[in-house]
Amino acid sequence: MAQVLVVADELTGANATGARFARTGMRVATVTPEHVSQVEGDYDVVVANLDSRHVPAEQAADLVTDVVEAVWPVGLVVKRTDSTLRGNIGAELEATYQAVRERVPVGTRVRVLFVPAFPAAGRTTENGVQLLNGFPLGDTELAQDPLHPMATGSVAEILAAQTALAVRHVPVRQVTQTMLTAELLAGDEPIVLCDAATEQQLTDIAEAAAAAHHADGTVWVCADPGPTGALLAYALRLRGQAGSRGPLLGVVASTTEVTRRQLATVARTGAVRFIDLDAVALCEDRADDVATELAAQLTSSVFPDLCILRVVTPGDRIGEMPAQARAELPVRIARLVADVVNETHALPSGLYLTGGDLVSSLLDELDVHAFDIGGEIVPLAVHGHLSGGPLDGTPAIAKGGLVGDDTTLVECLTKLRRAVRTRLHQVHSEVSEHIFPVPRPAPGRHTRSQR
Repeated sequence: MAQVLVVADELTGANATGARFARTGMRVATVTPEHVSQVEGDYDVVVANLDSRHVPAEQAADLVTDVVEAVWPVGLVVKRTDSTLRGNIGAELEATYQAVRERVPVGTRVRVLFVPAFPAAGRTTENGVQLLNGFPLGDTELAQDPLHPMATGSVAEILAAQTALAVRHVPVRQVTQTMLTAELLAGDEPIVLCDAATEQQLTDIAEAAAAAHHADGTVWVCADPGPTGALLAYALRLRGQAGSRGPLLGVVASTTEVTRRQLATVARTGAVRFIDLDAVALCEDRADDVATELAAQLTSSVFPDLCILRVVTPGDRIGEMPAQARAELPVRIARLVADVVNETHALPSGLYLTGGDLVSSLLDELDVHAFDIGGEIVPLAVHGHLSGGPLDGTPAIAKGGLVGDDTTLVECLTKLRRAVRTRLHQVHSEVSEHIFPVPRPAPGRHTRSQR
């Protein structure tokens, strides 16, 4: 049963947005409007590509209404918008809002959370103005766009050209989540337009919106170019088959320069939550806070889908540690991770390990009977599945600390995500076969194809 409906106006954006949800382990399909009702029972997220960017506004609005009606009820409706606000932005946004409002219980508050920023692609929103690489849309080449020339970057003005829905503006501020939640709860305007300039601000907005939902039951329609819809679904705990599993977990014991560069590349190319572990503190039994943070991340409903525990010792003091303490470090890291898994039942959906001694120690601590090898990603970086212990069947990758170049960790994580998705599809198929078994001919009888 679909938990999320994404309504997009063109195929490239539809698929890119769907990929955001797929990274969290949800089963996603992009379909045309006439097929949404046929697939909504088989996927967690249905992405409807209306191909409506260049059609008349009234026709675009009708298409939106039809797909919402076809898939309803769902936990969240996301209106995917162009990151430079071209197309039938106002008309489609209002149609989505009205379609949801008509289908929720009377008295339920419905609002549009409009977050047009996409910082990773150079799109930010400041003071209610959409910027492309730091410049208002009207001051860029989009002013001469042949189909949708952008005369302004003011988001409210762009919306006003197609909808009369009132807009409440929430500016970028360094505030606590409680204060941001209060901002989202305030006012009665149907559209809440949020500034954002960083990925962290998108996460903060999603968490605050989820908190607002739990506070007063507000039903959000999320409108954004891709990132925020997946963040909000995650914060609302809308999950697929991976619902009982946490994010991918990386455990990095290596402190080589190659490893540091690989971690820096991951930090630049995608959402990741790092947990820093001081090796000296660990060996002095002063790492309880790290274990607490790791457990929180593995059980959190907050994006991202990747958490990496890494050894970061101030001033490279590892070399100053006694030889015995350095030798015990991989075992201590392994015990910390295993204790979190065993005591809190916080299970990662996939495991990435760097450092030969760490791999051996962690598999022992987790009572893994075998590493079922699937193949090699690059020389000395192996992927497969764990057999035995609490993480039985979990996709895993083991790599040496001196292996690969700057992009190798990105390659490994891509492979790991694919393996997680494959495992989820297998689990879904097994469950479906159990619930709806394929009919088998009775003994001694033949099917038509066998005669």
